[in-house]
Amino acid sequence: MKRMILSLFTSVVFLIVFVSFANSQEVQYLGKFSDRDAGVIRISGQDYEVSEGSVIQGWGTVTQITDTHLILQLVVSEEEKAELAREGAAMYDILEIHLPHEDLRVVPVP
Repeated sequence: MKRMILSLFTSVVFLIVFVSFANSQEVQYLGKFSDRDAGVIRISGQDYEVSEGSVIQGWGTVTQITDTHLILQLVVSEEEKAELAREGAAMYDILEIHLPHEDLRVVPVP
């Protein structure tokens, strides 16, 4: 019974997060500059430079840029929390998102 409740809870949280990201544009992390603390992302085919503190609409604020990941934090507003509560979903204050470097997603084919 506990496993079923935990599984249901996890599914609900996943769906809420997935639906919220489905409404935002796809963001790809293309990498970090070697000469400064900034990186490049691609949104809808357009490249943008980001640094710590940059805000990506619908995704959150850049908190860390590494060679392998771009780390973002999305702060949930009081209105969004109220909506989650009305839906009976789990509420969170801050969602941390790790976007892997785009090249790390590629699997070599022999």
